[in-house]
Amino acid sequence: MLSPFSCPTLEGTAGPITLTDPIFISDLHLSHAEPDTLDAFLRFLQTETNAHHELLILGDFFDYWIGDDASYTMQVVVDALRQYAQTHALFIMHGNRDFMMGERFAKEIGGTLLKDPTVAQLGDLTLLLSHGDSWCTRDHDYQAVRHRVRSVWWQWLVMRLPLKKRLSIAENARAKSLSRKSTKAAYLTDVTPDVILEAASKAHATFVIHGHTHRPTVERMTDAVTRIVLPDWHFVGQKPQRGGFVIFDGTSPKLVNFNESQD
Repeated sequence: MLSPFSCPTLEGTAGPITLTDPIFISDLHLSHAEPDTLDAFLRFLQTETNAHHELLILGDFFDYWIGDDASYTMQVVVDALRQYAQTHALFIMHGNRDFMMGERFAKEIGGTLLKDPTVAQLGDLTLLLSHGDSWCTRDHDYQAVRHRVRSVWWQWLVMRLPLKKRLSIAENARAKSLSRKSTKAAYLTDVTPDVILEAASKAHATFVIHGHTHRPTVERMTDAVTRIVLPDWHFVGQKPQRGGFVIFDGTSPKLVNFNESQD
């Protein structure tokens, strides 16, 4: 039974957190409707991540999340993450699809729930971590929806609906989001550079790492700020159509694309 005061938007830490050898992923959109991508993540957790001390999942890990009391629907992922967290540090952040994740789920997997954005320290480097959707400020319609569903009153009410009703709301919202996105100009669904630079300046961050846009890149925005955009994932069988991760080689970020790594 959820606490009557449970509200995911109020939960999580904004850091700063300390990292030593991190690996970053986002936008896997895991669901039972995409079993190949789900299986790919489970393989990834047993291979690529083992060489690193921390795994950071920066949003949209799940295609939708209707509440921590429904975590049993993704039990195979819960079990895999819990086992991983026994020997590694695990951090997870809300995305625009799984913003109803809360502290209960984070504790269940042995991880730490991060607020968006969060500041991280990697040696002498200061990183600003975000899912990225809050920086798409030119998309006014989306920001209005985001503001509503991240509000305390909306989440408090929705979390008290039956699971079946919450699932219906999530599926309808996903369908509407896909429809709206397909008709919008690309610049509206991308981040606003000036907003990122302002956020980086306030955080004194050298690197900004985010997902959401599905436009993976390492971009030097100014002499002082580099932006790293994480790729989204999609597998057909064991073949990656899209996907990858980011690691650091000393002070240099490295974007690893699954397709390129297979060439």
